[in-house]
Amino acid sequence: MANRDVQHPSSLADFELLAEVSQLLTFVDLDHVLERVIDLTARAVGASKASLFLQHEHGDDWQRLLTTRKLDPQESRQVVQSVMDRGLAGWVMRYRQGAIVYDTEQDDRWIVFPNDTTPVRSALCLPLMQDGEVLAVITLTHPEPNHFTENHLRLLSIIANQVSVAIRNAQLFNRMQEQQRQLEATLHAIPDLLLVVDDEGEVILANDPMLDFLGQTRQEIAGKTLANLLEVDSALAPLAELIENPSQGEGTWSFKTRSDRRRQDFVVTVSRWENVSGGTAGHVLVMHDVTTLRDLDRFKSEMLRMASHDLRSPLALIVGYCDLIRMDTPEDSPIHEYLEVVIRSTHRMRTLLDDLLRVEEIRSSPDELQKPTDFSELVNKVVDNLRLLAGAKNQRIELDIRLEGLPPVKLDPTLIRESMENLIANAVKYTGEGGLIRLTSYYDADRVHFVVEDNGIGISEDDLPKIFEWGYRAKRHSETPLVEGRGLGLSLVKTVMERHGGEVWAESQEGVGSRFGFWLPR
Repeated sequence: MANRDVQHPSSLADFELLAEVSQLLTFVDLDHVLERVIDLTARAVGASKASLFLQHEHGDDWQRLLTTRKLDPQESRQVVQSVMDRGLAGWVMRYRQGAIVYDTEQDDRWIVFPNDTTPVRSALCLPLMQDGEVLAVITLTHPEPNHFTENHLRLLSIIANQVSVAIRNAQLFNRMQEQQRQLEATLHAIPDLLLVVDDEGEVILANDPMLDFLGQTRQEIAGKTLANLLEVDSALAPLAELIENPSQGEGTWSFKTRSDRRRQDFVVTVSRWENVSGGTAGHVLVMHDVTTLRDLDRFKSEMLRMASHDLRSPLALIVGYCDLIRMDTPEDSPIHEYLEVVIRSTHRMRTLLDDLLRVEEIRSSPDELQKPTDFSELVNKVVDNLRLLAGAKNQRIELDIRLEGLPPVKLDPTLIRESMENLIANAVKYTGEGGLIRLTSYYDADRVHFVVEDNGIGISEDDLPKIFEWGYRAKRHSETPLVEGRGLGLSLVKTVMERHGGEVWAESQEGVGSRFGFWLPR
């Protein structure tokens, strides 16, 4: 409990009290606000002691109350539990109204604890409320009976609203500071590099990994702009360009960048933030270190190139010597048939190497190769090839092309054309003589679509989910004709679609036919 020696207030003192209570609204430190509340209310009614039970701001668990009385934690919990269960403060909290105990010896709501050395004969208790919620309960005591009057209760009820607002404001400020500390601790703990700047490019926040990356301390980076940081490392150049061209910075933007100074590769995500009340706005930059992954990818690509180069020479020698052997062998010799098998297998391996290199080219091809392209023109070129392929097997062709009025679509025309031809070639390959190939292409508000449908052999339910996996080929049943392939084509198509932000899909029923298609964002 907090002890206060006070004098009975006069009318002038009442006005002074109201003025001092109003000043509580300017304080944001909760402990200071509570101390001032106890001091002001005690002086206002001439109380000798005052205590304040503060409700936990996150719930109604009164076990978690705080008290200004100087008690050890165990004793404090016992006092709070007893008082809130059967004491005066608990009664006031439950009925949400103030109460006066004129004589504590005549009122069973007053609880006397064994360690209370100061006599209490009268008490005044008042709930401090806001929006129907009890924030705290204040209890004022005096050693003489009948000290407190209804006038005292009315006076405290008048100032209670402002006191409640002051307490809630301080609680909200404390909560905001706590959340800010938690946020800052989280940001500084994440391993990714994080930088927050305003629209002028001035640094607002940089976490510890970013400071380490830039070789700056918090004091050194304070007040610096992106232009200053570009002198340290050019990896931040794309962010500077984004801020200079705000029309490009709406929403979220991702890009890759490299620090030559640190020999590190990053995948960067930039998000725009705005102050909902207006004023300051800017960008949040998160840099994820992918150096190890990039090094492994570069190593894989280099090994693939070396392997393909080293394999091509012996394959060429095999074919060359097969031709020489065939020239020196009688035409009716069975050796010719054996040599033909060797040559075909060698060509197949050569084609496989070409496909592997092509996959690598697609995966590593720069996005700059994408350009506004007439999608309808691509489809028309593919249709011409379809007629030749389908004609060789006397297959019928049905076209449903609805691309009139479609604006140019940003894409890599070579890769998209190859993807279209791959789907068409599969449809022709897995459809028998005189079968049907249907090609559909159309667009909607957000996407452009390309679909190839056939009435060929179809794909089983077990194989369908795996057909876009690298090197996967559907199992061939005894009645299914043998069709050559390496299981790479659909994987290539999937890779191309992913690089364009689109998606490839498939539907099929074994023995009935298949539908393959993809969509691209417009």
